[in-house]
Amino acid sequence: MLNPQRHRLIILPSLSPASSVCFSRTTHSPRQTSQRYLHRTTPTGTIESVAVLGGGITGLSAAWYLSKLAPSIPVTLYEKLDRLGGWLNTKRIESEDGTIQFEQGPRTIRPWTVSGLVTIDMIRQLDLEKELILISKNTPAAKNRFIYFPDRLNQLPSSLLSLLLAPHLPVMKGVFAGILAEPFRKRRPADVTDESVGSFISRRFNKALANNLVSAGLHGIYAGDIDQLSAKSLFPRFWMAEEHQGSLVKSALSNKTIETEDDQATRAELYDDNVGICMRMKETSVYSFKNGIETLSVALARDLEKSPNVTIKLGTRLGKIDYIKAQGLPINITEGSKNPVSYSHVISTLFAPSLNSLLPAPLQSPSLASIQAVTVLVVNLYYRTPNLLPVQGFGYLIPKSIPGSENPEKALGVIFDSETTPSPGTKVTVMMGGHYWQGRASYPDKHEAVKMARTVLQRHLRIAETPVLTNATLQRDCIPQYTVGHDERMETAHEDLLMGFNGRLSVAGNSYMGVGLNDCVRSARDVVKGLLSGRGLTGLEGFKGKQWVL
Repeated sequence: MLNPQRHRLIILPSLSPASSVCFSRTTHSPRQTSQRYLHRTTPTGTIESVAVLGGGITGLSAAWYLSKLAPSIPVTLYEKLDRLGGWLNTKRIESEDGTIQFEQGPRTIRPWTVSGLVTIDMIRQLDLEKELILISKNTPAAKNRFIYFPDRLNQLPSSLLSLLLAPHLPVMKGVFAGILAEPFRKRRPADVTDESVGSFISRRFNKALANNLVSAGLHGIYAGDIDQLSAKSLFPRFWMAEEHQGSLVKSALSNKTIETEDDQATRAELYDDNVGICMRMKETSVYSFKNGIETLSVALARDLEKSPNVTIKLGTRLGKIDYIKAQGLPINITEGSKNPVSYSHVISTLFAPSLNSLLPAPLQSPSLASIQAVTVLVVNLYYRTPNLLPVQGFGYLIPKSIPGSENPEKALGVIFDSETTPSPGTKVTVMMGGHYWQGRASYPDKHEAVKMARTVLQRHLRIAETPVLTNATLQRDCIPQYTVGHDERMETAHEDLLMGFNGRLSVAGNSYMGVGLNDCVRSARDVVKGLLSGRGLTGLEGFKGKQWVL
């Protein structure tokens, strides 16, 4: 978790993706060291037992880090479903072509961020390197990315030549004019504490770039509305670049990278142990696992099952959480109609409003309750014909600005899965809904969902063939939305939790500081390390007292 005393802005020389993660700023050369695994930490005396709420990737990671860093502390992991892994869910279907894997949630992981390094470190310790599928940055899946606008695929620039030709693309109309004008725009007024991404990009560049490019990207990550999502929360480095340098373009041309001390410290801590795996992944754009993305959650669960002080409770619905300060183990958790179980500390990885609903009324936080999430319909299709797609690439995203006649199904994007994971035929995933379906009372059934996905593919890619395998999954409230004012609300939530639970209840997961898999793993690690350092934490310290300096 970000230490509020260390969360300051640092300007670093720009580095290549590989070096920026795998190599620290120190001047010494990479030295040969034996690989290190998590060392045992002597736990503070106040931590007698920990309940981890939620068995998704964040909850599994939190329990795993506790089992490695403080193996003597009893840990109980609660999950309401009969399976662990949360949104990491790989479905396997037997067919005449063999076993076909469908990803019903995330499918690839990006390695080249500090949070990505945390996941890489976990993969190394779980001995999963041999299970990796590495997608080279020189493959079509990495180089060829498309946006559908207004009625055709537009291939985004990936080289100098394609950049020179890009102005002829419909989706790039007006974009370069906005980029050239950006350094001459006025910086925002000092009293503006946040604004929507749509407002921020339109103000700094123009509406064409915001509505045609950035809105498509946010559909792929957040399934969210560019005019609702927070610029300060989603793009903190851009936000600070404008504040300190007056221009995003000037900041980029200065050959400087904005980074926090917390990022720098985490990289330095993990540097030596992961040089080998980072060098192996040097040319990697994204990666996954041979047996699907849930390989990671399955490995974590198996490792936890070997830990004598870890108890996993599946199919357990929680009733309420009480805090009795005078009690030796002050947090009581009720499991359905059973008698409450007491713990000294709780780490919640539940969706923030779900956690809030479990708290006693006097201790509830309106800021936690305010977080919204979107529902995404994921439809996987497998066609027996190989190379059925008209282009090679990762897939395409669909911007908010597309004419309604071209997207009545409210599709967000299409992923060309057979480009990243081997399959004898052609495999694609269509994602629909997101912010378009906010407030919707009912959703398509599986038959209708497949029909909608096929219509999208026929209209956009001219694919008329009937798929031999399909799978439709409605992921309800799967992606929290960091809307305008998110940082300020989470600062208030921090105060609410600290006052109400005195540092005994911490939160982590995608409701707060990042919706990606890497973000979730890192938030779990930060909370556990913070607790074991002897500090009472809420997990939201990163929103409190940020000090950005040059």
